[in-house]
Amino acid sequence: MTKRRRSPRNYLIEVPSDGLMTYDVGPWAEEKYRRMGMYAEMFSTGMKNAWDALVYLDLFAGPGHSVIRGTQRTVLGSPLISLELPDRFHRYVFADGNSKALHALRRRVKKLAPDVDVRYSDGDANDKIEEIIEHLSANHLGPRTLTFCFLDPYGLNIHFETVRRLSANRPVDFLILLALFIDANRNVERYANEESEVIDRFLGDGNWRPRWVEAQSLGRPFVAFLAEEYSGRMASLGYIPMTLDQMVKIRSYDKRLPLYYLAFFSRDKQGIKFWEQVLKYADDQLRLL
Repeated sequence: MTKRRRSPRNYLIEVPSDGLMTYDVGPWAEEKYRRMGMYAEMFSTGMKNAWDALVYLDLFAGPGHSVIRGTQRTVLGSPLISLELPDRFHRYVFADGNSKALHALRRRVKKLAPDVDVRYSDGDANDKIEEIIEHLSANHLGPRTLTFCFLDPYGLNIHFETVRRLSANRPVDFLILLALFIDANRNVERYANEESEVIDRFLGDGNWRPRWVEAQSLGRPFVAFLAEEYSGRMASLGYIPMTLDQMVKIRSYDKRLPLYYLAFFSRDKQGIKFWEQVLKYADDQLRLL
């Protein structure tokens, strides 16, 4: 298949149904795919001559095809969007806890890009972290390898320790879906209970509750508190902290209810510059829809 450079409007890539497993997604997924695809393209094109190798890592990869809810439109998911870029990555690592979804993705990748260097990890990314790290280093790509990791979990089920392990001793940019409205905001009392470890694992910090009590007394919403805490935790790993204004709040299309934040983290100012361009150009294009 001949790859072509896509305009900012073309990251939501429609394809015919192929009969394999698909995921059902809301129409707001367009905003997510647009920004993920735009950053991945800037990354792969802008960094291709500056590093020995580039790796794309997708730990909640899904089956590769999604159907926009309420329509008959089938579109490419994030792993296949990354394979449709004009400048491909040197290696791809796809993981998912749903074996059927990963099987469908394998078949689609084989058809779309049979010669690509791709590794798969079947299982929960938190449990498979050793295997995933091995995929990142197997058949050494070169002394200077840069990774872009897209994390698209369905809840607060990506452990901070997993993020820490992935970024230890290697340069990695992260685009992370923080499911704070659709998960944390609906379970404040349960997660704040000492018996719950959900936020402990999400933040990689079991001592967050006293800070939440103080923030709550000041009228700080739980979602804003957790987003800022997460940014601070990433800063502890050497990442440039992100404010709420630098994160993208994704809303439902019908009632405009907030669903989640897309948060970008890089240790390098060039990554931040790319993300700022994504915010500008993606927003400009979305206003035309």
